[in-house]
Amino acid sequence: MEITCPRCDSTFSADAAELRAHDCQAQCSVCDQIFTVGGALCAETASPAGAGRRWGKRFLLFIIFLLILALIGQALWWTQGYSYLAANAELRGVMLSAAQRLGTDIPWPGPNKQILIVNSQVTPGNDNLAQITGTIRNTADFVQAYPVISVTLNNVHGAPVAHLRFTPQQYLAPPYRAADGFVPHTLVPFVLSSPQLITAPGYQVTLISQR
Repeated sequence: MEITCPRCDSTFSADAAELRAHDCQAQCSVCDQIFTVGGALCAETASPAGAGRRWGKRFLLFIIFLLILALIGQALWWTQGYSYLAANAELRGVMLSAAQRLGTDIPWPGPNKQILIVNSQVTPGNDNLAQITGTIRNTADFVQAYPVISVTLNNVHGAPVAHLRFTPQQYLAPPYRAADGFVPHTLVPFVLSSPQLITAPGYQVTLISQR
């Protein structure tokens, strides 16, 4: 078959099978222009070997893309960088939705000392019981786990007489959930009540951090 260079208009004789083997790419021997040979011959009978190479390249690029995603995911997991990404409400929603579909909870880091008790108050109740309410705040720039709240009951001399611990599942009320993580710069109310939380001359409320 005859082919013509689109740059210099030089005409050559080329083997159709050889062209198909090279994905209908040709190089002009006069001006070195590389061009695609058109026509029904190449369009209708493209080389199976050329098509296979193209699919092979695409598959290889897809595998490389997946490996890069896996490396990024592993880096975010081990450095807990995902907790910073989760500070964005939309990304956090996607992460929580994915975790729910997988039937698991996101292992939020912490809690650390960037969680503060903003206020707390004791309300005496019936049967010598008491209830402690207040708010806590995450001052960090990332989502982290809710802390355990520790309550120490003191006697009139200031000496401790009892120690109680309350998990997030015990002191959080809807819409707050421990599995959702403690969102940055958010005030969250807590309620502490237990048959062991009795009226006492003094109370000390502290947060237990993991680091």
